[in-house]
Amino acid sequence: MSGGWFGLAGALLVLGTGTVWFRRARQVRIPADKRSFFGAMGLGALLGVVAFFQGASGLGALAAGVAVIAGGSFLGLQLQAAQDRREPAVRVGEPMPAVTASDDRDRAFDLASLAGRPYLLKFFRGHW
Repeated sequence: MSGGWFGLAGALLVLGTGTVWFRRARQVRIPADKRSFFGAMGLGALLGVVAFFQGASGLGALAAGVAVIAGGSFLGLQLQAAQDRREPAVRVGEPMPAVTASDDRDRAFDLASLAGRPYLLKFFRGHW
């Protein structure tokens, strides 16, 4: 098998795995056990490295570069982005603790002011 085919296989594996990952991220369905994603990305990056050692040129080298850069970037970013898995401080249906914060006009807002009325309190967590 020539280096170009290794590069193409690595790029397809990395791009396919990345597509599934981002689709699941949009649906907030990334599994707790991410080893299959890490393995696929690592294998794709490794295939890209093998392609370079096999002397890939042209489109094969381009595909190998995509595999190495995208797969390596994914793995590197995931290693530094570990999040703590703690029990939530408040569960659905439980009373909210006392919270005071500033609103968009820098005025004090007290969550207790909403007592007795239905409301939706939504917290956003960044995925960066």
